[in-house]
Amino acid sequence: MTTVAGAQSVSRTIQVLRAIANGTGRGVTLAQITKHTGLTKPTTHRLLQALVAEGMVDRSENDGYFLGPECYALGVIADHRYGLRTIVAEPVARIARECGDSAFFSIRSGQHSICLVREDGDYPLKTHVLQPGKRLPIGIGGGGIAMLAALDDDEVEQCIAANADECAQHFPNDLPDNLRARVEECRSLGYGINRGSVIKGSWGIGAAVRDSEGRLLGALTIAAIEDRMQPERQQELGPELVAEARALEKRIRAAQQLR
Repeated sequence: MTTVAGAQSVSRTIQVLRAIANGTGRGVTLAQITKHTGLTKPTTHRLLQALVAEGMVDRSENDGYFLGPECYALGVIADHRYGLRTIVAEPVARIARECGDSAFFSIRSGQHSICLVREDGDYPLKTHVLQPGKRLPIGIGGGGIAMLAALDDDEVEQCIAANADECAQHFPNDLPDNLRARVEECRSLGYGINRGSVIKGSWGIGAAVRDSEGRLLGALTIAAIEDRMQPERQQELGPELVAEARALEKRIRAAQQLR
C-alpha cells in the first residue's frame, strides 16, 4: 500500500512539473496547474510547496510558477548523456535557412512529444504553435503524426486511447478517427501532414527519426502558414525532410558509437 501511495505522489509531482513546463517559459498559475493536471487545489498547492523548497520550481508573486534552477541543472546533466540538442541543432538550423520557414526537432516522451529545438527561417510570416519545451500528445502536428505512424499498430492504438481525453478537450480536430486516417496517409507518403488541425492556418510536415536500435526517437518538422504548405510544396519538402531524417539518424548512430 505504501508503494502504491508513493508511486502516486511521484506521478502527481511529475504532472505538476509538466504543467509548468507546458507554459514554455511563461508563469503558470495555481488554477492553470490544477486544470491541466486534474488534481485538487490543496494537493497541487502542497506539491508546489515541496517543489519550491527543493529548488525544482520558482514562484513569482505576479507571474505564477516557473521551473526552477534544479530542473535546469538536471536538464544539463541529461543533455550530456543524450547530447541530442547539440546533434540536431545544425541540421534544424540548416533546414530552416534553406526552406525559409520554421524547423523543429521534437523528442518522444512516452505517449507525448516535447519540442527540443526550434529555428526560424527568413520568411516574415511565421507560425508560433510549437516552441521549445512545448509538450503535445503524439499524433498532434506534422511531427506528431510522423511519430505516431512510426509505431506498430498496437502502440498506435495505445497512444490514441491514452491521449483521447486530452485531445477531446484541447485538440477537437485530432480525434481518434482523424489520427488513424493521418497515420495511413503518412505511411503511404513517408511523411506526416498537418493541415491546420491544431491552429487554423498553421500547417506542417514531419518525418520520424529513430535511434541506433531502431526505436522511435522523435521527429523533424517544418511548419509554415497555409499558403506556403500547399500540395505542390508538400511534395517538394516532404521527401527532402525524410532524407534529412535519415541523415540525422546516421549522425545519432555515429555519436552513440563514440560513447
